[in-house]
Formats: sequence, structure tokens, C-alpha cells
Amino acid sequence: MKMSLALSAMMFFTIISLIKPGEGACAWPESQYPCDEQSHCSYGCKEGLCWSQCGGACAFFEGRKKCYDLPGCREWCYLEKDGKYYPCVEHTDCVESYKYTCKGACTW
Repeated sequence: MKMSLALSAMMFFTIISLIKPGEGACAWPESQYPCDEQSHCSYGCKEGLCWSQCGGACAFFEGRKKCYDLPGCREWCYLEKDGKYYPCVEHTDCVESYKYTCKGACTW
């Protein structure tokens, strides 16, 4: 039996509303990428640039927390530092990723 789009959306938002404000979740396993303890966002160095998990399509929840580990909310972006892409060699170069903004769109 197929669920209607409205019913699916209602179920999704009901589940999301049960999440307590201030709680976040890193979407990528810590064995793959580090998880920032302050922002609860995954981050790392990819192709010589720092990236961070972010909340693009999940902006509805932006006031509650920045990062999510929910279906459809596993988003990321390259970071900006001093108006340019934030360069790196390894994950540890991007440790304070929560201090920086996306340079470009937050996407899947």
C-alpha cells in the first residue's frame, strides 16, 4: 500500500519534532570522519579542502541544531576561511570546522 505524500511528510515531521533541541548527530561514522564535540557535526579533509556536515534542506530545523543523522539530512559543504576555500592535508587541519561557514551550497 502506497502512502500519500502528505502522510509521509506528516510522519517525517512528527518524528523530527520528538528530537530534543540542542541535540545533534554526526552523520558519518567516526571511523571514517571525525565528529566535532561542540557542533555534533562530521567534518574532515577531502581532496585538499576542509568540509563539514551542514543543514541545507533541513533548514527547517536550523534553529534547533546544525547537524542531523536523519534520512535526507546527510548533507555537507566545503568550508570558507578568509573568503577562500579552507585548505587542508589531513582531518586534523579542519578541527575547528564549526567556526566556519559553507563556501557554496550545503548539499548531498
